[in-house]
Amino acid sequence: MPILDGHLTQSDMWKTMFGIILFNTLRTVFQTPGWWQKIVPGGALNLLLALVLNLILTGQIGLEIGIVLLIVTFGLLFIAWGYLYRIFVDALNGTESLSLPSWSNWWAYGVAGFWLFLIVLGYSVIGFASFSMVILVLGLIPSSVEETAPLLLLVTLMIIFFYGFFPVVFARFAAKGRVWMVFEPGPVWRDLRQIVRLDYIQACFGLFGISLLGSLILGQLAWVGLVLTSVFNFFLLVVFTRVLGLLIHRALKSGPPAQSEYWN
Repeated sequence: MPILDGHLTQSDMWKTMFGIILFNTLRTVFQTPGWWQKIVPGGALNLLLALVLNLILTGQIGLEIGIVLLIVTFGLLFIAWGYLYRIFVDALNGTESLSLPSWSNWWAYGVAGFWLFLIVLGYSVIGFASFSMVILVLGLIPSSVEETAPLLLLVTLMIIFFYGFFPVVFARFAAKGRVWMVFEPGPVWRDLRQIVRLDYIQACFGLFGISLLGSLILGQLAWVGLVLTSVFNFFLLVVFTRVLGLLIHRALKSGPPAQSEYWN
């Protein structure tokens, strides 16, 4: 490994930054007293939506009741998103260590999560339209099971892209405080050019790969596996929310600090 005057070169620092931040974040989480008490509620909130959808699709509850339950569970999901957003904003502001906040400020988390949902919804519509156009242009519509491989690869790459894209626009929302400002093509493109480096790409692939592997393994345990998968994935989101936030903080060295008025 090249060293200049006893120190890592800037290039090597970028290559190792993801691993260092990931290791430090994991160590901080496990050293936090009662850390699992902060993780389990998030996993439970994420699990409720999957359970309600399963009940609706299997016909175990009526459509009217199902719609009401979906609205309620989406509200609870917003709280989980807002909780992660709190951790993300702390990382954007360069806090030295991960602090797992309490769940008591649930209303503020819910409001923040709702705005994040609108951002995700807007870009999901744009992404679906673009994805459909690419499929049509490239002729990737499968006519048999054997022809689904290119389409699955394209879907996988699109998912990984959004894993990295959404934190960038969330960071812009945190700095500007306006939803419409995260849909400005020019500024968003400039942020992407500054942020997307080797370590950031490694983090996106790491989140996707670990989440997929963990879900496949834990999913073999039937209902117990469903619960464990939900908790495990929320734990991963806590860790990688912190990691991606710190990587963005290091890349965007100038600019206003991320706002946190939702829970101040």
